[in-house]
Amino acid sequence: MKNPTLVGGVNAAFLGVQDVDAHLGLYVGQLGWEVHSSGTFSAAEAAGLWGEGVGETPFVELRAAGADHGRLILLGVPQQAAPAHPMQADTGLVAINMYTRDIEVSHRELSAAGQEFRTPPATWAVPLNDTLVSVTQMFLLAPDGVDIVFVEPAAARGTAAWDVDPDRHYTELTSVVCHVPDFEAEVRFWGPEGLGLQSWYDVSFTHPGLDEMAQLPEGSVMRLSFLAGATTARLEITRLDDQTLGQDHRAQQRTARHPGHTGWLFEVTDLDTTLSRVSDLGGEVLNSVAAGPGGLFAGAPAAFVNTPNGLPVTFVEVPH
Repeated sequence: MKNPTLVGGVNAAFLGVQDVDAHLGLYVGQLGWEVHSSGTFSAAEAAGLWGEGVGETPFVELRAAGADHGRLILLGVPQQAAPAHPMQADTGLVAINMYTRDIEVSHRELSAAGQEFRTPPATWAVPLNDTLVSVTQMFLLAPDGVDIVFVEPAAARGTAAWDVDPDRHYTELTSVVCHVPDFEAEVRFWGPEGLGLQSWYDVSFTHPGLDEMAQLPEGSVMRLSFLAGATTARLEITRLDDQTLGQDHRAQQRTARHPGHTGWLFEVTDLDTTLSRVSDLGGEVLNSVAAGPGGLFAGAPAAFVNTPNGLPVTFVEVPH
């Protein structure tokens, strides 16, 4: 049974922030995103959606070229130890991705501005049917343990930012990345027979450029499923064959509680139907409210769930 209620792909990534100015300096000052809205959820509103113990939560909504999808939502969280930057082998939410027009220019200019990279640009290839799709990427170590992967695409898939402003250097989010132990359950949850995202490809491969870019052991084999809605951002589900690598970050990646990459937002046209499917597909409904927090959710019905691999996702119902 297919669920037709998802609207587009990943509408936004939630980032927990402790120093909002550091994030704005990067995303707005250096990457050209814009502040679209800001405000504060009361403690009651935030806890009603994201769970007991979540307090008053300031938010800042960032958009690229005005796009209402592929957004970033910064959530102010209590001061705590800075999280480690996730590695590709780590379990949980890994990275947020965006396109760049010229990755060498990005590396040079952002490095000169004081940003730190895990690795310089590296090129690797994904087998797709009878061809190899070349990908050039690099990891930027953003504030609060956020990993940003910049991608210079060999053939760019449509993005709202470049549709509006073809000369723009950076796009909205083009994908989000997770690494999960139960790959099949996560793909089934999100895919065509689950919540309804399209499967663009599902491959296992190894490539020295990937090992270099992601700092993996030589010859690492990764399985990658690329799932998409009608709009960016897409969802990249990964699993390494060697499950002994990496650490599990999921307990420290809870929306509105922790700093870093801490969740995704999806829009749906029927929240009740979506939540029924979440349970049927092995996910867990944690909280559901008749009216989401004002400002960002404008009172629309919203819910907070875990995917089958315990990844935090917020759903909000939108008119259709």
